[in-house]
Order: sequence, then C-alpha cells, then structure tokens
Amino acid sequence: MVIDLNASWLVGFLLALVRALAWLLIVPPLGNRSVFPPIATVGIALSLAVAVAPHVAGSHIALTTPSLIGAMAVQVLTGAALGFIVQLLVGAVTAAGTMLDLFGGLVLPPSLDPLSADQTPVLGQFYEQVAVVLLFAGNGELLIVDGFLRSFDAVGLSLSSAGNIAHVVSSDLATFFTAALEISAPVLVVLFGAQVVLGMLSKAVPQMNVYWLGFPFQILLTFLLLGASVTVLPGFVNTLVSNAVHDGALLIGAG
Repeated sequence: MVIDLNASWLVGFLLALVRALAWLLIVPPLGNRSVFPPIATVGIALSLAVAVAPHVAGSHIALTTPSLIGAMAVQVLTGAALGFIVQLLVGAVTAAGTMLDLFGGLVLPPSLDPLSADQTPVLGQFYEQVAVVLLFAGNGELLIVDGFLRSFDAVGLSLSSAGNIAHVVSSDLATFFTAALEISAPVLVVLFGAQVVLGMLSKAVPQMNVYWLGFPFQILLTFLLLGASVTVLPGFVNTLVSNAVHDGALLIGAG
C-alpha cells in the first residue's frame, strides 16, 4: 500500500484522527481508560484515521488556519456526539440492573465498576458486564465501528443541524428509559405482586412481622428471577446497538 503524504492527505488524516480520538474516549467499552490503556486507544484511532484519510482528503478543505481550526472543532463534536449516542443506548442495560437493585432490596453500598470506572450497584455491574460480553459475542463492536467509518460520508455537525440533534437526543433518551423499563419489567412485576401478597398477609396475620420477612423474601425472589430476565438481554443489546448506529447516522445527516 502506497500512501501519498501530500498536504491534503495529511490534513484529512489529522481531522479523521481527531474525530476518532473524541469518539473512542466516550464510546463503550473502549472509552474506559482502566480497561483500555491510552496506547491502545491511540493505536485504534491511528488505524481508523489511516483507513478514512483519503476520503476526508477529498472533501476539499481550505488549508487556512481558521478553516482548519473550525474543521477540527466540528470533528471533535461529531466524534463525541456519535460516542454519546452509543453510550446512552447501551447504558440502558446498566440502568435496568440498577432498577432491579432498587426494587429488589439489594441497594448495598455501591462498589467501583471496572468497566465504567464509576460507582454502580451490584446488579447494575452484572448487567453491564453481560451486555459487554453479548456485544462482542454478537459482533456488535464491528457494527459500531462500521457505523463510525460510514459517518465520514456526511459533513458532520453544524449550526443548521441543531434541531435534528435535539430530536435525535430526545428520542434516544426516551428509548433509554423505555428499554431499561422493558428489560427489568418481568422481575419488577413479580416483585410488585410479592409486595401485594405480603401486604395482604400482614392484614390476615397481624402478629407476623412482615417487615422483616419481606426483605429476605424479595432478595431471594430477585435472584430466582434473575436468570429468566437475563435471557432477554441478547435481543435488547442487538436492538440497542442497531438503533445507536442508525441514530448516529441521523445525527450527522448520513441516514
């Protein structure tokens, strides 16, 4: 492979590198510095930039300082926006686990999540790690990378696309909450029914301490239903990744 190191190719390479770095710093699971070392992130960004540099070089960017600064700012915002969309939708799985922690009585002191480098409840961490495994098992990372490479077919973000950005982000926020509720709904419905039964039991047998009985019963019921709820994750992960790629293309006008 022969690379022509002219000014146009070099500018295209630098602009693509800036977008790739901004994207990799946010998109899960590559955006976690504790899992992926900086040298690996830079290496992946360089590989992506080399692949798309000829395409970016053909966009006839003016080689002036103001134009280059503006183009780099657009690339940073575009890469960050694409990474944020993926992070938002894939994070719905973690949110579902967090909801089960809350309603299942497992809200212990949060521990440090090795994937997000943040404090996440136990079931939230479990669901997140299962989602990452399913992401790689289903080649979802290839779909995400392909969507990022295809984003160079569009101009990127601009002031005129503010309305489109607001529409896509608000739609993805609604999808985030809806998906988190749908993933956790089977367990939440059973836990709510268990609370109703315990309430009726407290009325039928007033001398029984239902308060102390309810917590271990809820926790046991949550663990028993956890295996059944995890079975729906593969379909949700595939759907969320596909929606993230599609919405990312809509965000920059490539869809």
